[in-house]
Amino acid sequence: MSTKSHVPGKITAALAIVFLLPPLVFFMMWSSIGLRYSDISNSDKTDTFLGYFPAFVKNITTVHVISLACCVIAIILASRSFKKHLISLRVLMLITVVLAIFFILFNFTQMI
Repeated sequence: MSTKSHVPGKITAALAIVFLLPPLVFFMMWSSIGLRYSDISNSDKTDTFLGYFPAFVKNITTVHVISLACCVIAIILASRSFKKHLISLRVLMLITVVLAIFFILFNFTQMI
């Protein structure tokens, strides 16, 4: 059995960034609501945020779980690309992991 990955590091790096995009979009949507309506209550902010999603995603916990799952997948894929010799790829994957950790912490604080 081989310990070498059959998927190149650049593809896993690209997949890591793709899986980081949904949490990034969710964070930007949440932040934009806070910036547009500064005097809105938390329940109204949540209702406004959930208004952007289809009917089957009308629960804020579902959005947070999707975001958490995408962040964990992005961290796993990014960690597989750290073994490449390209320094730019390593730095990009480090930024990806740091952003994913930030989004995980953000989701946990919103769920509490």
